[in-house]
Amino acid sequence: MDEEQKAERKRKRFSARLKSSKGIVCTETPGPNIILCNSGQATGLEKSFITKLIKDLPHTIEVPKLIAEKGESYSYLVFSTTETAVTFFNACNGIAKIDSNGTPLYMSFIENVPSNEFICHHDNPQGLYLLDNFISIDEEELLTKYFDWEEDESGNLKNRQVKHYGYEFRYGTNDVDLNCPLPEKVPEVCNVLWRRLKEHGFDVGVPDQLTVNKYKPGQGIPSHVDTHSPFGETILSLSLGSAVVMDWRHHSGKAVPILVDRRCLLIMQDDARYDWQHGIQPRTWDPIIESRSIQTGNNSRLVKVITNDTVPRQTRISLTFRWTRSGPCQCSYKMLCDSAEKVNSNDIGNELASNLEELHVHKVYEEIASHFSTTRHKPWPKVVEFVEGLAPGSVLLDLGAGNGKNIMRRSDILQIAGERSSGLLHECKQYVQNVPGADCLRLDLLYPGLKHSCADVIICIAVIHHFSSKTRRVQAISAISNLLRPGGRALITVWAKDQTKSNYLCKSKLNKTENEHHVTVGGLNLPIHENRTQFQHNDLLVPWKLRHKHDNKLSDKPESTLLRYYHVFEENELRDLCEEVPQLSVVSSFYEEGNWCVICEKI
Repeated sequence: MDEEQKAERKRKRFSARLKSSKGIVCTETPGPNIILCNSGQATGLEKSFITKLIKDLPHTIEVPKLIAEKGESYSYLVFSTTETAVTFFNACNGIAKIDSNGTPLYMSFIENVPSNEFICHHDNPQGLYLLDNFISIDEEELLTKYFDWEEDESGNLKNRQVKHYGYEFRYGTNDVDLNCPLPEKVPEVCNVLWRRLKEHGFDVGVPDQLTVNKYKPGQGIPSHVDTHSPFGETILSLSLGSAVVMDWRHHSGKAVPILVDRRCLLIMQDDARYDWQHGIQPRTWDPIIESRSIQTGNNSRLVKVITNDTVPRQTRISLTFRWTRSGPCQCSYKMLCDSAEKVNSNDIGNELASNLEELHVHKVYEEIASHFSTTRHKPWPKVVEFVEGLAPGSVLLDLGAGNGKNIMRRSDILQIAGERSSGLLHECKQYVQNVPGADCLRLDLLYPGLKHSCADVIICIAVIHHFSSKTRRVQAISAISNLLRPGGRALITVWAKDQTKSNYLCKSKLNKTENEHHVTVGGLNLPIHENRTQFQHNDLLVPWKLRHKHDNKLSDKPESTLLRYYHVFEENELRDLCEEVPQLSVVSSFYEEGNWCVICEKI
């Protein structure tokens, strides 16, 4: 078989995979629309790559419209004519290389493409103010020069560099220690800001804490809320060097993108300060946001439209100013408040559960993805044992795949690794791209978005224990059941509360007393677990310590300790949950190295 035939077979395999996993139907009939089967936002595709391919063609053709959906490893090109699409297809399919390893770009024709322009129907959060051009270009240059630093002069998080003044912001607990002020106070170079704020009608005084973040293109910060009780009712953020799109999310489900221009001062008060989370997606570009008028009956109104067009990011320095305070928060916004009335973990509602998982599961994994991946190398033996007898042509789903270590090196089965964390998805791509017949996609286990009855076998390793209510844990297992074909089997594992028969416990800590530290989310009081000791509670937060970049040793800095939520399982608890799902039959339930494991079959 020659190289051209091999390339054609691989292209068709990619097309078949898209149909099986996404329901996307390609066509062999040429048209103006092309799908790039193995290149998309999740693989780092940028429009400049397409532009360069067009530029290198012997004949000049238009640059097509690129549609790259968030978290997907495929994308679309829309040409104005079939002729230009065919020219591009013939010149680049199986020939153009998408990475330094020389991986070919494979594509197919497709009749219809989605529009990923997003219309935001929600207003900006109440209490959010944007003062554009708040400082001059000369003042921006002065502040940038003052607050820029070499990499080894600051703390380093996965997504950015950081430096503190006044008090150190502790990322593990999202607060400050008022008993440990820093020698460097908020610099006097910032004094012009307070005077100018007063001229704009904001008489807020002078802050006593400053966090400086330096973001390089491609870096971001997970969605979060500044903890209520340690800080006052106003938070300021000044952007230097680059514009950025900041994503605002409300626990009711509202989502609003906000363009924060360079030299803009962002002010958070009221709802924006206390009731919304905000974050920045890690990418090298941002979408262009337009204001458009839409007609509703006889009325028209302006809405934000997030377009398919993008602009590149530059290095950005943000100055976040806070006013510290002591004592419980007295706000009326209880969902995200650390001082809210306490609730029992058995009574946790879906809204609070979702918010808790966002703060202490999803946000944390975005921060630790790279470090986490370095600690996960070999597939778990029980997983290998479970899937080793798969017949050729079988479809295997790995739900919550992490870095993809459980994907088998087999080319005779179709393997899909689903992962919610964009950081872990990036790690997974590096592994999966070298496995024939395997691919990965961004997936939320509660709402997987895949066809029912599409898998012969499913593995879900160390995922269910991150859901913070019984209702959501059952919902996740029900989703697994829906994805299995009749007769298909799933292996589900969770952390066990009882670790006495595992290697997790450290002998020097066997007699250690229970940790007294707690974190409160929406009134739910969660103890912080002491690593390598016996679990004392079912619902808790487990610390993850990042490593120093220069020596790879675990860091003792508070900002390098992040807290992951876990519900650790009692004996038979996972089995009982699986039996609550009507179409699942439990084949076996067993304990293995600190985990409760269940193998179940779709009836």
